[in-house]
Amino acid sequence: MRPSAKDSFVRKSRQPLGGFTLVELLVVIAIIGVLVALLLPAVQSAREAARRMSCANNLKQLSLGLHNYENSHGTLPPSGIDSNQMSWVVLMLPFIEQQNLYSQFNFNQGNWAALNRITIVRGVRIKALICPGLTARQDSYSLFGGEEDVSALHYHAVLGPNGPNGFGGNQPYLTLGNDQGFGMCAIQGAFGRSQLVGGNVVPLANPLRTFTDGTSNTLLLGEFAWPKYPYWRPWTRGYYTDTRGTLLLASKNVKNPINSKIADFWNDGSFGSTHPTGTHFSRADGSVQFLRQTIDMPTYRALASRDGGESITAD
Repeated sequence: MRPSAKDSFVRKSRQPLGGFTLVELLVVIAIIGVLVALLLPAVQSAREAARRMSCANNLKQLSLGLHNYENSHGTLPPSGIDSNQMSWVVLMLPFIEQQNLYSQFNFNQGNWAALNRITIVRGVRIKALICPGLTARQDSYSLFGGEEDVSALHYHAVLGPNGPNGFGGNQPYLTLGNDQGFGMCAIQGAFGRSQLVGGNVVPLANPLRTFTDGTSNTLLLGEFAWPKYPYWRPWTRGYYTDTRGTLLLASKNVKNPINSKIADFWNDGSFGSTHPTGTHFSRADGSVQFLRQTIDMPTYRALASRDGGESITAD
């Protein structure tokens, strides 16, 4: 009796299916490896682009807050307050949607310690002050004893240029203070207007109308977020003085190249970031630009002044 077509189909369906050979498996793995190698740079590039956009948005928000502060008070805030040591960031809190936090500060306390230092700001992280590229705790929090629970500041004010610019602008180009442990305090930038009183740097009123170089030609804030900076301090702290001179903790001179990771003389710490080719800055007109680390130092220092009289363009 000949088998029926149905019986033949059943026997065939019960035969085991053939598996991948070793060669076929290795080919598949190789193809997956190639695809991953091709996609990884694209993923890394997308992540870096997202970090850059986030940093630029932070600087934009802070710069708009500073403009609103200037509109209300007729001047930019001082880099630091000599009477209580607090920073320009504390003063502008109401203009970055932090009125409730601002109302808790006691500006008559005489110094920034106790309530102003720890109780209010312990564990408080304001997104606009934090670089998204820094995740390690030592890069995002203060390193000073007793301040470890206070987040650091990753966007610093520009005090001005420290060094010659080569454009024939106003000379001498800069400084007050003692060239000791903290370094000079530049005075010709968006936040540097000050005077020397009793050996200490005392901030002066600094309205935007005095920026004769033009607000589009004057650096306002810069990204200060390079990994392993050894002197991280709380975002609340902006002023300190002792026998080493005056330290303006939330501000920096423009002296050293971008991303050079130079920390000697605290006021001269180099602006820098986790970005491999440069750093974000905002200008006094509120715009944000990515400056490449290859920018020549004369131009970089010229951009750091508010009234140097240099002939440079906004680009």
